[in-house]
Amino acid sequence: MARPKILLTLDCIAALQYNLLTLSLLFACISVLTAIGFDNVYAGQNYSLNITEGIASGDVTDHDSTIWSRVNLPSIMHVQIAKDPLFKTSDSQIQWVDNATDFTGKIRLNNLTSATKYYYKVWFSSTDNHINSSSLTGTFKTALNSSSSGKIISFIVGGDIGGQKLCRDSKNGYSIFEKMRRYNADFYIQNGDMIYAINDCPVKRPDGGRNIPGNFSGIADQSVDWNNITQVYDIYRSHWLYNRGDPHLQNFLKNTSMYSQWDDQDVINDFGAPWLYWNSQSKNRTGYHNIVNEGRNAFLNFSPINIDKDNPNRIYRLFHWGKDLDLLIVDARSNRSRNDMQDTPENHKSMLGNQQLKWLEYNLLNSNATWKVISSDVPISIPTGANASMFGRDGWANGIDLDFSSKTGFERELGQLMKFIDDNNIKNVVFVTTDVHFPAILKYNSDVNRDGDPVNVYEIVSGPLSAFRFGLPGAPLPMLDPTFQPSILYVEGGIYNFAYIKIEKQSDGNVHLLADIIGEDGVARPNSHIDIVPQESILGNISHK
Repeated sequence: MARPKILLTLDCIAALQYNLLTLSLLFACISVLTAIGFDNVYAGQNYSLNITEGIASGDVTDHDSTIWSRVNLPSIMHVQIAKDPLFKTSDSQIQWVDNATDFTGKIRLNNLTSATKYYYKVWFSSTDNHINSSSLTGTFKTALNSSSSGKIISFIVGGDIGGQKLCRDSKNGYSIFEKMRRYNADFYIQNGDMIYAINDCPVKRPDGGRNIPGNFSGIADQSVDWNNITQVYDIYRSHWLYNRGDPHLQNFLKNTSMYSQWDDQDVINDFGAPWLYWNSQSKNRTGYHNIVNEGRNAFLNFSPINIDKDNPNRIYRLFHWGKDLDLLIVDARSNRSRNDMQDTPENHKSMLGNQQLKWLEYNLLNSNATWKVISSDVPISIPTGANASMFGRDGWANGIDLDFSSKTGFERELGQLMKFIDDNNIKNVVFVTTDVHFPAILKYNSDVNRDGDPVNVYEIVSGPLSAFRFGLPGAPLPMLDPTFQPSILYVEGGIYNFAYIKIEKQSDGNVHLLADIIGEDGVARPNSHIDIVPQESILGNISHK
């Protein structure tokens, strides 16, 4: 028996939404949607379909990848994939895109070949295919498979975009992304703060320059009604549209796959998702849960993240790049205790939450990779937090100030993680972080379990890409917290920057981790280069120049 048109229509929309179209259902869908006038939503209008914020790929593994884009109207997203730039032999997938995801579309490409450069083409069409957008083409590289070792892996780490009214320069935009593109890295870790929702972007910049103005308010402005979900989401959307509208960023993302991570500025400064209110000065301001939910929704809509259907809000993830790299991306916002809670044994203060901490420990313990890189959106020993003497610390470290802030870090939980690394003799752990608006490279020498063998953990801090910079006159660099005995291998202030990291086999037969801090001119900063030898071969050996 033929399926009624209305039921077939529902089948079509569901299939388009979840990439379940078979060839026979595709033709049936086109026929029935055209027959019932599905495109009449545009009746009487002269309209066109346009890709509005470029294309991107993300969450790449050795066998799949997520392709992202955004369109101006409800339509069908098409992705064509090939191993050659002419798409002589290609596969394609489609998905329905509408305002349920703010006109963003994500298609997961499966059954890919490892360690391969892929070309992908994205366009949008009406259901009858009579109207098509122009297409955009990009590239990405799949990860190495589990048996691969000794091949070069390169990646970039960055964060902090458009903060403190230092937004898209009126002449050059976010030109630092053009310098990042030239490194042709295998992937990019966006280590949080892809937007600064708390700030606006006026024409005049604090540095005397001029911005391309953004037509939006900051989420903390008193004129914003946090109980008005439409208004709240529109503020987040406007920030994302502004930053993702930058041509340098678009050009970078279309050819460099991204692992996305959120941090506080993607919602509001120094926030925690489970909290009942923002801070002690805003206890009576209702609607806090709305800004958390809508900030998260905007982050997920605009990021090429592979959504976990069983846990769609999950942000912490693990990616394998052959035998030489495991990348662990953590989420320091979704499960954190209040910043203004004291870090006592009785309070069980946590940044990660018990489930995520156990996940992190398990994957560190069971990793067979030479290098275990943990992408943390807050630093280890650099104290953070606005008005910390009142609102508490936002990062792991207590800091050294003799006030309330010194009791409010998350050091007990970090100590538990460091002790786990020390107890289990887990080698070659490197944290990559941003958030503090100056670059530094640190080595941790603490013997946490007092067995005579220190942890030898490293931290590579980078950023900002475009935000306020510590180290300028009147803004001295903060002092490190000494708890885990950090030693400074490199530190510098007053610059825009990103980290460029390579994992590469050297002449000694070992797979080294090499890192540089790159300035906004695209050149490695003096004295920032480090070359770390894996500890399995020579314990704690490092060259630094």
